[in-house]
Amino acid sequence: MIVEKYVKALLAALNEEEIVEVYEAVARLALVAKDPKFILLVKSPLLTIDEKVEILKELAECKNKKFENFVRILLENKRIDLLKEIYQSLYAAVSKHFNTYAGVVVGKVNENTLKAIEEKLAQKFDATIKLKLKDEDINGIKVFVDVLNVEVSVLEDKIKQDLLNQILKAI
Repeated sequence: MIVEKYVKALLAALNEEEIVEVYEAVARLALVAKDPKFILLVKSPLLTIDEKVEILKELAECKNKKFENFVRILLENKRIDLLKEIYQSLYAAVSKHFNTYAGVVVGKVNENTLKAIEEKLAQKFDATIKLKLKDEDINGIKVFVDVLNVEVSVLEDKIKQDLLNQILKAI
């Protein structure tokens, strides 16, 4: 609940061009937020909030004043540990805002099939879908688009089992 309030307030303060810039900055911070040294740094009583803001601006590679104020508010309210959750919520909100969603296809798929899956999903959800291929040998394919809660699996073993069940029912 708190995370959504921060994300909503941040997006309300940004214009179209700033959304992408600030989203990428939050993504960079969320990536380093996993490091225990990061937590020690942002919770250190030896550094002032201004010093912490400057360090986080440098880590995020963002000079945007609204981003700086957002980071300052997180630090002042001792909510910087919510950075990963804020990033996930911001990712969903930005995806929805631009009507563009990212997903993953797991399996052995060629480029044409990947494009066909993207097009079918784009038609179904009336959105732009960008899929990345994660090449694994799983005897089928799996498609994941987290923000849209889409998970589709077509596995060879499952098809064989379903076919066998249908034949046994027919007998």
